[in-house]
Amino acid sequence: MMILMSLPEKWSHCLSMNNIKINCLKWGTKYNSEYVNRTYGGLLKYCQVPFHFVCYTDDPKGISSKIEIRDIEELRPYNTKRMFTYEKLMLIDKDEYDKNLWIDLDVLVHEDVTELITRKHHNITFIWNYWNDYEEISLFNYGRGVSCHTNSSFVAWDKGTASWLLKYTKENWEKIKWTYKSLDKYLFYQHHRNGRLNLWEKELFSNYNKENYQLKNKVTLFNTSHLFNNKNMKEIKHYELHESPVQELWKSYSIGL
Repeated sequence: MMILMSLPEKWSHCLSMNNIKINCLKWGTKYNSEYVNRTYGGLLKYCQVPFHFVCYTDDPKGISSKIEIRDIEELRPYNTKRMFTYEKLMLIDKDEYDKNLWIDLDVLVHEDVTELITRKHHNITFIWNYWNDYEEISLFNYGRGVSCHTNSSFVAWDKGTASWLLKYTKENWEKIKWTYKSLDKYLFYQHHRNGRLNLWEKELFSNYNKENYQLKNKVTLFNTSHLFNNKNMKEIKHYELHESPVQELWKSYSIGL
């Protein structure tokens, strides 16, 4: 209670855990339970208001009892693997709190993110890949399906403000699943070009493997999923969190079971 009383007045409206829910997804074997636990631990350290943390997974073993565990199948109304991580969109309108987020497991929070989590969102907010040259990477390859400047690793929305995206996705699913290989490409080509998405500011996020292996800004991404179909990128060293030079910081976010 003493901690809550010491919160700045501007965050006093977020004193209840019922106001904020943060979700993560874990399936398969690429990331183990420590990724879930340390994601939660990092948020506990750098978010000054209470929040409820939920993990949707196919394997709850090793995940802390402090985390609510849900079945990943709840987010899979479509029996397909054609659009990678479409499951994230199924979090929209699902047991929503006043403020809702999802965060990927290959993300390291290393500065205070309270303002990001508690700010007013009039629309769902995604990351823009500021670390890539838009002219060379995205516009040059536009329409070839190989470029993408939109990133869904840390996403926030207020209750009801993202319903339009879920509705559009459900109504057009048969076309979407045959057109886009991943959620991020769907967001970039279908929605960003039509001005439908809100984007975080440049000074908030960074990419460890694209920006000289440094922790910058408030949150750093360790994206490696794009390497699967990109042979040219495989020649460049891409760190996962557990093997990176900053792994000790990541390990310090450990929480008990």
